[in-house]
Amino acid sequence: MEILWDKEKNKRLILGRSVSFEEISGKILSGEILDVLDNPGRKNQQYFVLYIRGYTWAVPFLIDRQKRIILKTAFPSRKFHKLYGGKNDSSR
Repeated sequence: MEILWDKEKNKRLILGRSVSFEEISGKILSGEILDVLDNPGRKNQQYFVLYIRGYTWAVPFLIDRQKRIILKTAFPSRKFHKLYGGKNDSSR
């Protein structure tokens, strides 16, 4: 499975939210995914729901024609935290 992201967006995530696409892709590749949901606001886009450092995060992504995962951004989600609360995460 190939996971891609924009390098500049990664820098902004590190500076603004103290999380990186490298950390996120590691969780995805190791199977630490709480859920995968369709993004109702964007056609052909989905969310990975992940538990990162004590909180539930949404990570919008799409799959391109070559079947590669392209990460768009990441943000802590109160909505998903209420729904999932970080359950099923082995690193808690």
